[in-house]
Amino acid sequence: MKKTFTLIAALIASAAMVKAETGCPPKTNTTTECNTTTTECNSTTGCNASAVTNTTLEIKDLSYWAKAVAERVKVTGYAQAGYTATMPEGGKNTNTFDMKRVVLMVAANITPQFYAFFMHEFKTKDMQEYYLEYRPAKEFKMRFGQSKIELSMENPMSPTVLESIGPMAQSVSWLCGADPLMGNPSGRDMGLMIYGDLFNDQLRYVLELVNGGHINSSDLDNKKNLIAKLEYRPVPNFRLSASGQLGYGTAVATSLYNNTVALGETYKQNRYAVGAEWKSKLTGNDYHNHRCIMVRAEMLGGKDGGCKSSGAYISTAIPVYKGLDIVAMADYMNYNTDLDLTKTNLMAGIQYWIFKKCRLQAQYTYSLRNDAMKALQGDNTSMIQTQIQVAF
Repeated sequence: MKKTFTLIAALIASAAMVKAETGCPPKTNTTTECNTTTTECNSTTGCNASAVTNTTLEIKDLSYWAKAVAERVKVTGYAQAGYTATMPEGGKNTNTFDMKRVVLMVAANITPQFYAFFMHEFKTKDMQEYYLEYRPAKEFKMRFGQSKIELSMENPMSPTVLESIGPMAQSVSWLCGADPLMGNPSGRDMGLMIYGDLFNDQLRYVLELVNGGHINSSDLDNKKNLIAKLEYRPVPNFRLSASGQLGYGTAVATSLYNNTVALGETYKQNRYAVGAEWKSKLTGNDYHNHRCIMVRAEMLGGKDGGCKSSGAYISTAIPVYKGLDIVAMADYMNYNTDLDLTKTNLMAGIQYWIFKKCRLQAQYTYSLRNDAMKALQGDNTSMIQTQIQVAF
């Protein structure tokens, strides 16, 4: 898009130069002499140098603004669609073609210190992210608006780079919004964030003050949640992460997994997460040409009202040939430790990076549930998924 804007501006500027060099164009059957001492054309020609100059200045202004927009505004997006076949050990098999996400993002570097970001999801028809950042230094940055919360390593990551088609890690998804009490805010919240990188980017800190589990709306309980995170990189391709949340939420629905919180009740909403991620080498955004072995693991836990939950996962991607990777994930979650509502998802599959962030995926997931969880979600289930991802 930057090249397009620059090309348009160049063409316009070239046209202006050609016009300026030709002077005053003659009219048919009229005198074409101009008075060079007064820089005005004979009245019979109907043109003057000041008009040409004004037009040239206007074109230069247009060229400047076109170049400024091209340099400061970046439009990106992605779409994910595929096929899902679900086969419970007891019950009816289902299959469907499905649209996962259609996202458009606009980023604007207003000045070297101010940055704005907008993200719209067309499937849900929600404006998911919109915020303004003040960046006086890499050690101190301030964000105000709505974005993904920094709880866990996985939640802030884009679905375009995650190994699993879905579901993502159960504990991350549940504690960041999938719990019915929270109304599924897709891991996002609204508030103020302060963050930065210290000691040659070895230590990253994040502090957030947010409403508490709701998006595109005002706070329901007038209580704020505090989220803190530290990430340490002893070497550039390895990171350790610890994050936590203290605060309150207001239940927007009841939950079969949590009988300690009623609809409309304000309850304690505390979380923690610790994890590590290792990559065999540093990579950029061109996942077709720059790939590496990756292993990420996390442990998470939470307390909502009187209900405790905990989970853990380990995920990996291993390049095997050109753009082809093998992916796998083991994911355990206990949704209520008192009731022992446990489920384990085991996933294996492949992905092929067509070009940069564009890929094809195919995965098999087996969902293993204990008797208490079967009473809520049904029997153990096999799931086959394919997905195509187009990103620009």
